[in-house]
Amino acid sequence: MARPAVPHPVLETDRLRLRQFRPEDAEALHPAFCDAATMRWWNTPPHEKRIDTDRVVQRCIDCTPAYYRFWAVADRDTDLCIGLANYHDGHIRNRRASIGYLLVPGRQGQGLAREAVAAMIEHCTTVLKLHRLEAYIHPDNAASIGLATRLGFTAEGRLRDHLRVGEEWRDNLLLARIAAA
Repeated sequence: MARPAVPHPVLETDRLRLRQFRPEDAEALHPAFCDAATMRWWNTPPHEKRIDTDRVVQRCIDCTPAYYRFWAVADRDTDLCIGLANYHDGHIRNRRASIGYLLVPGRQGQGLAREAVAAMIEHCTTVLKLHRLEAYIHPDNAASIGLATRLGFTAEGRLRDHLRVGEEWRDNLLLARIAAA
C-alpha cells in the first residue's frame, strides 16, 4: 500500500510565509527568472518565455521531499510570491542536502532572503534532522556568500568548472553548515 502524501510544511517568519507553490505563483516569480542580473548567479540562463517559469513552478509543486523541496517565499501580509527557497540534492537518509534561494529584483537587499533561509535551515535541522547543509555559490556573489556566512556556513573550497549554464562553465564555492551536536 502506498504511503499517504506528506503535507507541505508552512514556515512563518515576521515578514514571510514559506508555503507550497501554486501555479499562479509563476506570474509573480517570472520577473526574477527573466532578469539577467538576478539569474547571473543561478544554475540556468534567464528565461526568455513565461512558459519556462511555468515549468519551473510546476516542478516546485511536484517535488519529492526525500530529495528536494521548494517553498514559495511569500509576503506574509499579501501572500504574494516574492521568491523561492529550497533544499535539493537531498540525501535525507544520510542527513544532508544542498540549499538554494532566489528573490524577485524589487525585494532583494531587504534582509528577506536571510529571513527565509534561516526558517528553512531551522526546518531542515530540527524537523528533518539534517546534519550537513551545503551551498554552492559563485565566487563573485558576495551578497550570497555573506548571507551564508551569517547563517553559520563556512567555506570549504572552490570547485572549478562545477556548473554549466548555457555554454559557459562556472566555478562555485562550496560552503557548508554542520548542525550542532
